[in-house]
Amino acid sequence: MQMNAPAVMDAPQQDPEDAKLFVQFYMGAVVNDEASAQAGHPVYDSIPFVKILVPGDRNTTIDTRAGTQYPARFPRQWAAFKASEDQSLSGFPLREWPAITRGQAEEMAHLNVYTVEQLSTLPDVYGSKIMGFHDLKRRAETFLAAAKDSAFAEKMSAENAQLKVQLDATQQELARLSKAFDEFQAKKK
Repeated sequence: MQMNAPAVMDAPQQDPEDAKLFVQFYMGAVVNDEASAQAGHPVYDSIPFVKILVPGDRNTTIDTRAGTQYPARFPRQWAAFKASEDQSLSGFPLREWPAITRGQAEEMAHLNVYTVEQLSTLPDVYGSKIMGFHDLKRRAETFLAAAKDSAFAEKMSAENAQLKVQLDATQQELARLSKAFDEFQAKKK
């Protein structure tokens, strides 16, 4: 069965040598530093990556963020990727969470649960399909609460350190001004 592909898939490669390359676009995960700092645990964002292999050459592999250059260079593969692209998620991936096994993470993925945040808010009606669901959900909630508390504590600690530096500077300035005032008063007499 042949499907009608978008016209962009028939677009020629810009360089004839590019046609010989194996090019695959995929969704990869990168840490979102700002969201991670707020959440107190690593938060990953899904973004497009590209993997380029030269057939017959085991030493040449490009595996990097897709950016704008690679979709323009490989429009046929990009169109195929975009046609099958899933909705990207942000959160702590269940596959990276040490509290569950790889098998449990796969079971959750089969039920379209991919992050600890999704598991922690999963309604009980859907959880009935998951063995040990209530324990897993409780562990997810505990993990997120602890992470949030540690993020708050780290933020407060950083602010406290900054305030101590400002207080020290203010005290030094006050001592300097007090000394200058005393010297001024002594000269006046």
